[in-house]
Amino acid sequence: MLRPALLACTTLLALAACERVTAPETATAETSEASAKIAETGRKFFGREAFTIVMQQTGREEGTLTLHYRDWGRRSAEIAKLTNTETGEVIDTRSFTDGAVNVTIDNLTGKVQVFENPYYHPTADDEPSTPDDGFGAAAMERLGGEKTGESASIAGQTCDYWNALGAKMCVAPWGATLHSTMGIGDTVADRKAVEVRLGDGGPDSAFVYVPPADGAASAPAPTTAPATSQ
Repeated sequence: MLRPALLACTTLLALAACERVTAPETATAETSEASAKIAETGRKFFGREAFTIVMQQTGREEGTLTLHYRDWGRRSAEIAKLTNTETGEVIDTRSFTDGAVNVTIDNLTGKVQVFENPYYHPTADDEPSTPDDGFGAAAMERLGGEKTGESASIAGQTCDYWNALGAKMCVAPWGATLHSTMGIGDTVADRKAVEVRLGDGGPDSAFVYVPPADGAASAPAPTTAPATSQ
């Protein structure tokens, strides 16, 4: 998820992956059950409980990313359908984060990787709660971002432009990044929302990994994320 993941829906969640890979056995149904128990007290990352954003990406890798968020951003899923314009390589992956675990599935090879999510918080932050329409500014300020003074309306949502961590991002007051650009080598990667669906946290299937039937005997238990009422 750290591919230029700073261009994803929000910088905070785009960074929610780390280098240490753990065994798939760590991603169990018990993990999901524990996540559900703390769902009402965990940290909020957005001012909207559930939403989906479809992003169009251009640059070295072109295509679409569909981003699903539930439980105020505590659970997220990213579906990437991209093609490298230089090599022709196709990227077809699905990643989802559930509490302390991030799972990435390569739909072309079947390879599954499980990562620790270092931004997981089992309890709410001690700092005062952020108003629903203050998440965007609060997140950018924590990252040392500078407001450019530019604003836009993208996919029916208003947003303000910020410069942060080497990227220019248009961030909605409630926290989602709707447009972002970043220089990567001699190219510019650009992601822009073409659709925003508030109240739609995506299908349950985006948050589930079920091993292939032919490997069921030795495969780890499925990782599931309980459904959220929309």
